[in-house]
Amino acid sequence: MSMKLLEYFNYDLQKSLLHHLDPRGKMLFIIVVTCFTILFRELVPLLILLGIVIPLVLMGNFMRKWLKTLLLLLPLLIIIILVDALVINTEYPTTFAFAIALRLIVLTAIFGLYFQTVSPDDLSQMLRKFGLPYAFAWAVSTAYRFIPTLAKETEIIFAAQKSRGLQIDRGNIFKRVRKMLPLLIPIFASAMRRSWQLAEAIESRGWNAIKKRTYLYSLKLKWWDYLLIIFSLALFALFLLQAIKQYPYPTWVTWHIPEKYELKRLLGIAWSWFKGLFQK
Repeated sequence: MSMKLLEYFNYDLQKSLLHHLDPRGKMLFIIVVTCFTILFRELVPLLILLGIVIPLVLMGNFMRKWLKTLLLLLPLLIIIILVDALVINTEYPTTFAFAIALRLIVLTAIFGLYFQTVSPDDLSQMLRKFGLPYAFAWAVSTAYRFIPTLAKETEIIFAAQKSRGLQIDRGNIFKRVRKMLPLLIPIFASAMRRSWQLAEAIESRGWNAIKKRTYLYSLKLKWWDYLLIIFSLALFALFLLQAIKQYPYPTWVTWHIPEKYELKRLLGIAWSWFKGLFQK
């Protein structure tokens, strides 16, 4: 994985239905869907959630960016599947391993629905609507705004140090950690310089000079936002009911990968075949 992973948090202004929804309703919906994602450990419900989320990703016009993020996460997904399938002591470890990896895929899509469709200004205004201080709301929205910028500056610094002969991708893990020092110092210096420039800019413009602030566009709930909130609250009630009562799932929900296709068994067969080649 590289710093390009942080570009997933870079907001792009698009014209879609999801972009026009109020961030408060979207936040509630995303929290509820996240709760269901964490609740399910079975493969079939997570596949259903993925099938529900993918059309929303298409509506938000960030399918390509989401697929690029999954490509960067592919090594991590492979490690999760291998470790869970070979180490975790459960009845169906391969099914559990793929379910955990699928959960991470669904969560990336769910959080993308928020980061890709909510601008930093709307995020700041939403926090103010919740009654939080403006200084806190401004700090959160500014950090959200500058994450992709800092990621790009880090890549530039890495390329510059690499052109000077720094070989950070070679050697054991201790040598690589020691070689991170020539990267950390310019990264922190760049971040501090940017923070001072930003502080001087906002102070020169009279930041927080008046208590009551005005906005060019004010957040207002529309009828479709109320429908989304009601729908999200109904889903949350179902989540609480299932989490408390623990109703048994239907048989098709608890489907698992057959034992003959267990990853541990298949790797054992492959290892036996490989050893047999040398024994002959």
